[in-house]
Amino acid sequence: MKNSFTILIGTVIGAALLSHMFLYQVRYDQVAIRTTFDKADEASVQEAAGLKFRWPWPVNKITHYSKRLQLLEDKVEELQTADGKSVIVRTYLTWRITDPLAFYTTLKDPSEAEKQLSSRLREVRSVISTRRFDELVNTDESQLALAAIETEAKDSLNTALAAATYGIRVEEVGIQKLVLPEATTSRVFETMIKTRERLAENALQEGQAQASAIRSEAASARDRILAFAEKRAQSIRSQGDREASAEYASFARNEDFAVFLRKVEALRKMLDHNTTFVLSADSLGILDWFRQDPAAAAGPAATAGPAATAATDN
Repeated sequence: MKNSFTILIGTVIGAALLSHMFLYQVRYDQVAIRTTFDKADEASVQEAAGLKFRWPWPVNKITHYSKRLQLLEDKVEELQTADGKSVIVRTYLTWRITDPLAFYTTLKDPSEAEKQLSSRLREVRSVISTRRFDELVNTDESQLALAAIETEAKDSLNTALAAATYGIRVEEVGIQKLVLPEATTSRVFETMIKTRERLAENALQEGQAQASAIRSEAASARDRILAFAEKRAQSIRSQGDREASAEYASFARNEDFAVFLRKVEALRKMLDHNTTFVLSADSLGILDWFRQDPAAAAGPAATAGPAATAATDN
């Protein structure tokens, strides 16, 4: 029984060793290169996932590469913009293997690929150096050129990599960090303060100009209204003077009768709305007519003629 168990264990171990020697696995996120005596061709590329057969080393050698995106972060570096400002930048890129056979024959190892990409990532910094500071840092998003810089750097890197036939492609280039040195920060704040002061001064001058225009327009409108009112008042005064002159001329022909009509008019106004007054006969001159002799009272009426009689009746 013991010998049977030992044989079983030996068989399992032997099968495991034989599997390790003659089989290899390719995961779904991997691609394998199976070389024969260190030579690779199109048949060497194994992209389908699963268990694959191989001859033991040194006949076949298996190299696995990842299909996933790989991240490469660059070091922090201080750069000069096109207008002489200093910025501290840290860039990154993501890349993947697109041609495993070309990658194996040129670079072989992903670490070597990262070295090549790191050296070429300097092209991103050279693109940043061609831009002005306000294209990198601005409160107005429409003035920023970060997206254009990233796209330009990505296209430039892919063009260079395609020419080198490394079998890799850059999927994305980005600016991970963008900060300002202390000296640059102070100058930026001073520029911002001056800009805000200039904008405030422009706004103040514009407001003063608008206020002056409004005051001028209001003064012009006032003068037009006053001139029209004065003209209208003069017309009314002239009309009143003409009517008064006609009245005075009419009253001058019979002054006593004119005084009598004024008294009647005053009495009509005082006795309006059924008002009752108890007055002494001597309190109003208009009542003198009632105290005169009938014959004497008829004198002015007779002199005035029918018009006086009609006024008295009214």
